[in-house]
Amino acid sequence: MEELSPKKVIVGAAIVFVLIIFLWYYFYYSDTSAEITRLRNDISRLYKYKEELPVLMAKYKNAQKEFAQYSKKLPLKEEIPTLLVKLNGIIKSQDVELLSFRPGKAYLAKSKLYYVKPINISMRATYVNCGSVFERVAKMKRLFKVKDFSLSNPKIVNSHKVLINVNFSAETYYFKGKAK
Repeated sequence: MEELSPKKVIVGAAIVFVLIIFLWYYFYYSDTSAEITRLRNDISRLYKYKEELPVLMAKYKNAQKEFAQYSKKLPLKEEIPTLLVKLNGIIKSQDVELLSFRPGKAYLAKSKLYYVKPINISMRATYVNCGSVFERVAKMKRLFKVKDFSLSNPKIVNSHKVLINVNFSAETYYFKGKAK
């Protein structure tokens, strides 16, 4: 076996050193460097979110206020008893007789965001009082849509008063989601 010259030892040591540096870079440093870069990007993204947080919180609070206003018009559940009480109060205040109130089966609207609850209502009133009821119903906070109505069976009470039967279908709406 021949002795290695100092040049060969130095070149061999240099090759081993470069190989060790290459392996260290390939297996450790490049992965660690990529992880550091990813973490720096995450940190800068989080700082950006931190700066935007007060604005987003203000928008969230405004959205909650808007939701509270809209949920009065479009509640989270049917609320048929409450609606009947309000409607009965309107009808009685206009000197109208409520003959029937028949809620139908609710169905999901085409948009799939809310339910539609049909209601068939019959009442006996003068034409003017009937119009007053419809006007007051239109001013309710709760969404309540009168769809079709018919007038029938006029009955003359005196020369200034004619009672008619008013049959109409209406719809009320409520959110599909569940109340929290």
